[in-house]
Amino acid sequence: MKLSTNFYNLHSDPGFNYNLNRLAWTISIEELKEVANKIETISDWISVMKFQAKVSEKNEKYLNAARYYQAAEFYMPHGDPEKAEIYKHSISLINETIPEIAENRFLIPYKDGFLPAIKLEPSSKPKDIIVWHGGFDSLLEEMYPMLKILCDAGFLIIAFEGPGQGGALRTHNLKMTYDWEKPISAVLDFFDVKKCVLIGMSLGGYLAARAAAFERRIYRLVCWGALHDFSSAFKSRLGERKFKFLEFLLDMKLSFIVNPLVRRQVKKDDILSWALQHGMHVSGASSPFEYYDWVRMLNLKEVAHLINCHSYLVMGNEDHLVPIEQVYIEAQSMKNAESVTTIMLSKAQEGAEHCQIGNAKLVLDNILRWLDSLD
Repeated sequence: MKLSTNFYNLHSDPGFNYNLNRLAWTISIEELKEVANKIETISDWISVMKFQAKVSEKNEKYLNAARYYQAAEFYMPHGDPEKAEIYKHSISLINETIPEIAENRFLIPYKDGFLPAIKLEPSSKPKDIIVWHGGFDSLLEEMYPMLKILCDAGFLIIAFEGPGQGGALRTHNLKMTYDWEKPISAVLDFFDVKKCVLIGMSLGGYLAARAAAFERRIYRLVCWGALHDFSSAFKSRLGERKFKFLEFLLDMKLSFIVNPLVRRQVKKDDILSWALQHGMHVSGASSPFEYYDWVRMLNLKEVAHLINCHSYLVMGNEDHLVPIEQVYIEAQSMKNAESVTTIMLSKAQEGAEHCQIGNAKLVLDNILRWLDSLD
């Protein structure tokens, strides 16, 4: 696995295009272009990715196979019995291909299950401890190239999947929670961490900030994908008028209107239907009303002023998932932070898209410089 230095235009659908670019860390761009041409629908995506996984595995390209399997599993409907088997098989392939991951796995007790974690130790005395997690969709294993760069730079790395993420959700059925300080505290207690740098990617930009508001062992904070209010992502897709109407219905507790209205809308669009089902599964919501009400809980409005550590916020200026003004809102809300540094990356830097998937190395370089500047 190797970080890309470009964000490629592989598909007309922004979601498919983004997820194909995630695979470009492992699979050649020439191969991905051929794969992309075979995909028009979610059903196409699943069948094509499964086919490519089997071909790669037959040709003993096990890491490619693992990533194709994970790509297929991502869009497979919840409840499909093959979904769990594909995820489990992808993990076994990665363990076989990257022994450093297999040899450094941990399971952290949490509620009725476990939080999967990886611990990477540098070759000499650690400069510091970095605790790392993703957001709504990322998997621990795909983060390995970034973790390795930080470890090689002299940091002890603890990366984990919290409730609603990766194996914590798929294997242990732990649903995502807004009060992220709870899983963070469990991780810090398990590894006996006295202080740390916390990095959260994507929705992790909210989750990590929320944790930093309450967990004082976090003394450096990186929100790689600043997100003050998760509902802003839905507002940008629905438009101002529809979003205000939805908020009114939620405020008035009119679930009997919201649920049938949303279900009628998603029937017209397979991707919207998948997104709703996926969101409900991650959050544990039993209805569209419960899900959208849960989304509104993921905001920093009442807690951002409690963050008192040095903070670093990263955003791309063409993020297709998060409105770019979120970085400014989040920065301004951190009134009591020891310092707040923001960085906005552009298309010219291959960093305009969500989480700078086309140039993550540039962000890592900037994070390392920022950490060095605080010493």
